[in-house]
Amino acid sequence: MSEFDLFNLNIEDFQNNEPQQERGPGLYKANPTEGKDNVYRSVIRFLPNAKDPRNSIVKKFSYWLEDSQGNAGYFDCPSTVGEKSIIGDTYWKLAKSESAFDQKQAEKIRRKEYYFSIVQIVKDPQRPELEGTLQVFRFPKTLKKFIDAQTSPSIEDIELSGAEPCNVFDLFEGKDFSLKVTLKGGYWNYDECKFLGKSSVQVNGVAMENNAECKTQIMDYLKSAPDLQVYYYRAWSDDQRTKLHGILQDISGNPGTSYSNTATPSTPKAEAPKAEAQKTETKANTESSENNEDLESWLNGVG
Repeated sequence: MSEFDLFNLNIEDFQNNEPQQERGPGLYKANPTEGKDNVYRSVIRFLPNAKDPRNSIVKKFSYWLEDSQGNAGYFDCPSTVGEKSIIGDTYWKLAKSESAFDQKQAEKIRRKEYYFSIVQIVKDPQRPELEGTLQVFRFPKTLKKFIDAQTSPSIEDIELSGAEPCNVFDLFEGKDFSLKVTLKGGYWNYDECKFLGKSSVQVNGVAMENNAECKTQIMDYLKSAPDLQVYYYRAWSDDQRTKLHGILQDISGNPGTSYSNTATPSTPKAEAPKAEAQKTETKANTESSENNEDLESWLNGVG
């Protein structure tokens, strides 16, 4: 920390860092349904994480999982830190199954890729009380590409518009971000977002200059930021592992249950020969048993 100069930031410090739940205070969400005509408009500014500057962009994979009894929750995915994920394994076993029922169950397991950063709310007509405050902003990969386009502009952008690399987190040479979130097909859309021109960060409505006095004001201001570490990847607790085990069992099916037998055909079919039916049932039961053995091994810390 002592070797990192918060006021002289290099683009390289922000490009490739992918640190290790979605919980905690100060999470800023730009929900278009809360804006006029289903459009959320605001201006924000990405700021360095003063407590851990090289982790000013936190990348994390996570799942929202729910079983048939309504037990649900967010679960950080170990693939965030390059570790084996029983959730991912369960998904692929179901998705690659020959059973249409299994494949449908696989749709209940969807991994999401999110990014988290500290932002200053420069202007927000929907919630003016937030203006000037520091929040944690959760954003998808599509919006992360806007930042990448600034730090590493394409050859085409450089040739056509003379674009130059810009570290948008820079406190004196960064850029405010015009956030315009719309609804398209029922999903949040970020196509109309854009970075504005270079400017210095403002504290209490005053543009800061690159001098000792302003740097002190900025550091005091950044102390009010929520703790971004709350959103870092975290290994599951024993309670989470037990809860997750139950949800995955519910999605995968109970021990000894054949998914093929569980799915009810829409039209009657001729009864299969007895030997073939026994063979099919044995195969399905074996696969189901293997799935649950994997879950049991993982729960006990083997997987």
